[in-house]
Amino acid sequence: MTSEDGPADDPTVADADFDRLVRLVRTMLDVPTALVTVVGPDEQVFPGAVGLPGEWQQRRRTPLSHSFCRYVRASAQPLVVRDAREVEVLAGSGAISDLGVVAYCGVPLVGPDGEVVGAVCAIDSRPRDWSDTDVEVLTQIAGLAASELRLHALTDAAQRSSAQNRLLLRFAETLADAVTLPDVAAAVGQAAADALGTAWTCLALVDPATRRLRLVPAAGHTGDARTASLPLGTEHPPSAALATGRAVFLPDAAAAAQRFPHASPPVPGVTTAGASAHLPLPVAGAVPGTLSLVWDGPREFSPVEQGLVLALARYTAQAVGRAVLLAQQESVATTLQRALLGELPSPAGLELAARYLPSSAGAQVGGDWWDAFEDSDGATVLAIGDVTGHDVRAAATMGQLRAMLRGFGYEGGEPPARALDRLDAAVGGLRTGALATMVVARVDPQRDGGRRVSWSNAGHPPPLLRHADGRVEVLASRPDLLVGLDPARPRHTHAVRLEPGSTLLLYTDGLVERRRTDLDEGIAQLVSAFAAAAEDRLDDVLDRLLEGVPGSTDDDVALLAVRVR
Repeated sequence: MTSEDGPADDPTVADADFDRLVRLVRTMLDVPTALVTVVGPDEQVFPGAVGLPGEWQQRRRTPLSHSFCRYVRASAQPLVVRDAREVEVLAGSGAISDLGVVAYCGVPLVGPDGEVVGAVCAIDSRPRDWSDTDVEVLTQIAGLAASELRLHALTDAAQRSSAQNRLLLRFAETLADAVTLPDVAAAVGQAAADALGTAWTCLALVDPATRRLRLVPAAGHTGDARTASLPLGTEHPPSAALATGRAVFLPDAAAAAQRFPHASPPVPGVTTAGASAHLPLPVAGAVPGTLSLVWDGPREFSPVEQGLVLALARYTAQAVGRAVLLAQQESVATTLQRALLGELPSPAGLELAARYLPSSAGAQVGGDWWDAFEDSDGATVLAIGDVTGHDVRAAATMGQLRAMLRGFGYEGGEPPARALDRLDAAVGGLRTGALATMVVARVDPQRDGGRRVSWSNAGHPPPLLRHADGRVEVLASRPDLLVGLDPARPRHTHAVRLEPGSTLLLYTDGLVERRRTDLDEGIAQLVSAFAAAAEDRLDDVLDRLLEGVPGSTDDDVALLAVRVR
């Protein structure tokens, strides 16, 4: 047996199933190291390990002097540590010096006899604030790991059920990446079809406005069930499962008609003479909906198959809970972000437009921002920036920087570099801990009707200037340091003339950076798209540029453009 992170592992310890689980932990929590640990009297062993230093990855065991997991076993509670070097009982552990453990999040691993035998943990080599979602993800995966331990303790008859656990793992992996409710519907439909042979799968969630069970069919279904709903009660299989909190298994159409004579068909929009199963989806102590599975023909539900169906329902309930929570977070976070962005001014002779596109990851809020206002001399000041991070904290930091920069930039007659110098000094003096890239520009009128734009660049992608003839110029200059790094380093102001009909574009890196595209290539693609965008309205130009942004992005995007009329 070999490991993808080091030499051959100890064949008596390493287990392929646990290795898959820790790789899932590493992917879902974005950590370099993840472990499934079993703690003994004198040492701990790692049946699942990924990301350990080479020698330890090969050994798959350490003395207890290197174990944080022993504390999880002793307390039977999660252990969440931002920086172990700051915790007295952990600061001297060999895990810090030899294994590179700084941040640690571990949850109990329950053995076949119900006792805690170790932990499933995620490890980072630098300080990290773990979220409740991180702990919940580990708890779910620890449940899978506990199932694997029970399998290892069973007889040959129980070993034949290992294929079932593989299905459970497939269910977990399939649903792990589902972000929205439509994603969940599509994922559970695919998992049920592949593993259980279903012909049709449907989520049904309670609509609080109508107090009805509204059906959300899986992606690809073209029946009427997409907009159908059921009254709450016990006359239909899904609503009966919801009302009683118990699964309803119907082996064929005759059984459905006998038990539910007023429900024809058992689920609206589905005509079948086959079997069906309807499972309640408990989330956080409530039952917000059901999962319905339908087969083309009759089916006898064995205890094993019933267990698989119930397991799929549990994983679906967890995914629904995550999707609902994320939707709530997105609503709050996006409202906060847009409130911080403000309104565009309407300076004479200029047309302004701006866009903000949230990322599809996390809370859909981050540190990208734009700003535009007229200073005390009547010049138009433009700013665009990107604070490190993609969460509500980054948005709050962005709001601080934006407010301070507004105050510094309002003083007329000063070059943009001066405003950034003052912002840098304030960030250091107030100890905000902010780190950001940004461009600050000032557009001044000229006597001949043109404009002069001066700008200073703090580590940000370069502005683009589209001339009246359609030619696009990259306003490349050696960028100064990011704001927040070194307030003593001098900053520079650059300038260029804006002719009537020309357009200046400021943007954040989310518009030009992709996983398989470097920054220079992304800017080159943006230049081509900008040159081809011949729309009359500046708003339409920005919409055209955003067409190249994929629907699923890891970064938010901000754009700000000004055109000389």
